[in-house]
Amino acid sequence: MLNQKIEEKWKWILIPMFIIFEVVIDDYVLQRIYRLFFNPTDHFLLYINVYKIVSIIVICLLNYWIIQQKVFFKPGERKRWWLSFLIVCLIIVAFCIPSQNFWSALDIGLLAGLSEELMFRGIILGFLLKLMTNKSDSRWRVMLCLTISSLLFGGLHYVNLSMQSFSGTTYQVINAVAFGMILGALYIKSGTIIVPMALHFISDFLFGIIGGLPKNNYTPVQNSEWVGLVVYVLIYLVIALIIVNYKASNNKILPKLKNL
Repeated sequence: MLNQKIEEKWKWILIPMFIIFEVVIDDYVLQRIYRLFFNPTDHFLLYINVYKIVSIIVICLLNYWIIQQKVFFKPGERKRWWLSFLIVCLIIVAFCIPSQNFWSALDIGLLAGLSEELMFRGIILGFLLKLMTNKSDSRWRVMLCLTISSLLFGGLHYVNLSMQSFSGTTYQVINAVAFGMILGALYIKSGTIIVPMALHFISDFLFGIIGGLPKNNYTPVQNSEWVGLVVYVLIYLVIALIIVNYKASNNKILPKLKNL
């Protein structure tokens, strides 16, 4: 495959290639095919299921052909904390069962958590860490990898411009970058993609419970909302820094990558 054929110094180009192919296939080629069979506006839930399931398949195939990055599901030795977190997630889901938005929120939360975490934490962050920490696993290298993968994760949300205002989409992008820092930090610390997938799921699930299915929204973001976003971003960044740098020797993902 391409990863095996390309020289070490050129392997950086595999990440933009991977993202470009994924966006072109998922958001341009396949979008036109979907519209031949149904109108996404009238059958949004059907559309999002087809879109996300096919997206997972496309991501796996592109990873196999281009990057060949192993995604780690098996947790490290210390399982108690992440098992406790998963139990909390299940309890939250159980309490939300009476909600009228329960099934749509559950559906969207699961699909978004699986596809986006697989791509940005499992493949892209894992590949960046493998490239940058093969000789030195210094903290700044780890944080740089985390930052790059989070910026890519946030930036991809600009595909939502078709249903949101530019300021609204930019607000979402910045929030996604900061949230991506926490998700990536959890993957680094736990060594299992299950933990960021669970957090991503519960976040989207709760948004779905509160707001229902996503809707077109072209309302500009107010100044007070930008101020609130700055506060959220700072909190997210501090949390991510603490997760990665507190007892950095316990970060489980780096030993797994070195053993490949």
